[in-house]
Amino acid sequence: MKGEKELIRTLEYKDIPLVKEMPTGIEDDYVIRIIHKLMQEEKMVGYFKKGMLVGIAGLTIFEGEAAVLGRLRTHINYRKKGIASELMSTLQVEAFENQAITWAGYATEDYNTGGNCLAPHLQMQIESQIVSSRISPHSIKGQTVTRPFNRVTDENKKATIEKYWKESGQSFFPYSIYYPLPYLPSLSSTYLEQVELFANDKGGFMLMKEEKGASYLHVKVLNETTLYSKAMWEMVNAYAIEEARTIWIDLPIQQAKWLEPYSHQTTWCLYGQKRSLQNEMD
Repeated sequence: MKGEKELIRTLEYKDIPLVKEMPTGIEDDYVIRIIHKLMQEEKMVGYFKKGMLVGIAGLTIFEGEAAVLGRLRTHINYRKKGIASELMSTLQVEAFENQAITWAGYATEDYNTGGNCLAPHLQMQIESQIVSSRISPHSIKGQTVTRPFNRVTDENKKATIEKYWKESGQSFFPYSIYYPLPYLPSLSSTYLEQVELFANDKGGFMLMKEEKGASYLHVKVLNETTLYSKAMWEMVNAYAIEEARTIWIDLPIQQAKWLEPYSHQTTWCLYGQKRSLQNEMD
């Protein structure tokens, strides 16, 4: 609970020096490094204690309906004092004040004890466990022979993705690198324009170029059969080499085991709360 001289408010550009001065204990912290950009593109809030900034967090909205909490950083001298919970709870409440928001949540590494302990305080449930694999081009060639994959035209992209994703029964959708969602949102034309989609009669995959500190080719597999396809990996490798991109692919734990010998992997826990559940708790 915040005391009389404690305040959570939206960060302003005048606060940037305070953000950069706040010791997070993280070497070359990217959040601090790009704080100006984050404040332009996202909702960023700060926790002030007697005028001193002791924590920050951010809120990003995807497709106008999914709210992702993150960018959480606390002053190294103010950890385990409830600041992280207060920041995330404030953003969670604010997210659901927008009637278009149907889900709010966050993802954290499986080894991040603090991040995983936040979920009960926010009354969030675990939605999925996801393994992100970073792979060098030509490390994988596939295992099975499948029919060729054909490029899907813009007007058919949305329906094709929805069809195969529904059939796959996946517990998450790899919307963007670092931003999995627990369901397939209503994809905008802006998003679909960034995606190259290929399909055959059994399934398909998406390719998206992303810049996240490095240049990645984000591969989004629409079903497990496609994951092992030699035809898919031939195309993926060619696309990645063309622009010297590292391949990034998000998969359920069981499917990701096949890639373990060839990749650098990170396991994420995705937590969230649906609007219907949030309303019941009000």
